[in-house]
This record gives sequence, structure tokens and C-alpha cells, in this order.
Amino acid sequence: MSSRSALEQSLRRLKPEKHLKALTYRNRTKLPFLVDLKPPFPKLLLDTTVYIDTLQGKIPDGVTIALRAGSLWHSSVTEAELAALSGLLNPTRSDTENVVARIGETIGQRPAHRTLTPDREIWREAGILAGLLARLQSYGSGELRKALNDALIFLTASKHGCTVITRNIRDFDLLNQLYPSGYVIFYDTQW
Repeated sequence: MSSRSALEQSLRRLKPEKHLKALTYRNRTKLPFLVDLKPPFPKLLLDTTVYIDTLQGKIPDGVTIALRAGSLWHSSVTEAELAALSGLLNPTRSDTENVVARIGETIGQRPAHRTLTPDREIWREAGILAGLLARLQSYGSGELRKALNDALIFLTASKHGCTVITRNIRDFDLLNQLYPSGYVIFYDTQW
């Protein structure tokens, strides 16, 4: 399939021309939260927020239980986001070396056979979704890049039959509205 026809196929599936108004956030009571989920848990693809909350000791007990009981999957996108933190942190701070080491340990513990990488189709459709969000929500370039990463994670999960677990309600609620066949489950750090 040519790149042009692949793009046309993605555009037909996502229908960006149908979305003309800014999206509104759904009421939290209408969103799926982990606290309401009973085992067995679905295949969970961890968003970067899960790693950050774990590293900072802010992950709620209920999330820890789900992570221990569930089938966990990882994304090369979250690995890149974690690695970016290693470059972003101020090297003159006394705790930076320790934090970077902990990030490295976290990345190193992720099994390669459970780490999913977006393919060409996912990249293309994530680009469309991120552009659509940027247009509808009047995002700047920084928000567009963040939306692209979130869309990559979301669509990778969808393609591989996983549910994204995240505390990022803001961005993943909007992605789920644009792509309702994807699955996401939310958690709060205060449980």
C-alpha cells in the first residue's frame, strides 16, 4: 500500500473533518477508574505517570495491587519520556545522580518481550489524532508534542489489546473521545 493510500485510509477511519468544535471533558463519574475495577484485570499498558508516581512513592495501594495482579505491558514511548527526564534534570543538584540511577533501574526492569513499539500505522494515526487535538483544543507546539506521545501510547495499547493505565485524565479522556474503541483506565494519587 502506498503511503498516500495509507494516509487516506487512516483519515477515513479517524474522520478529522467531522470534529469541528473543542472537546469538553467528561464528568469524572462517567470515566472508568481503577478503584471501580475488580480482578481479573485487563492487559495494562503503563503510561509514564505510573512510573513517575512509583518513583516518587505516590502510587496508591490499589494501583500497586492491580500492577502486581495484572498482565503488565510497557511502551518504548514511555521509555523515551523517562529517558528525557535524565537529560532534563539539573546535573548540579545533589539528588540528580540518584534519580537518574533509579530511572535507569526502572527502564532496565522492563522485559523486552513486554515492551511495545509503535509501528508506522500507529505513528501516522497518532499524528492525525495529535493534530486534531491541537486544532480543536488550540494547543501550542509543546502541547502538540505531548499529545503525540500520549496518542502513540493510546493507539499502541489499542492495537495490542491493552488498556492504558494513567492518572492523566485530561489528555487521555480527550483521546478516548476521539477514538472510542481504545481503552483507558484512570487512577488518582489520593485513593
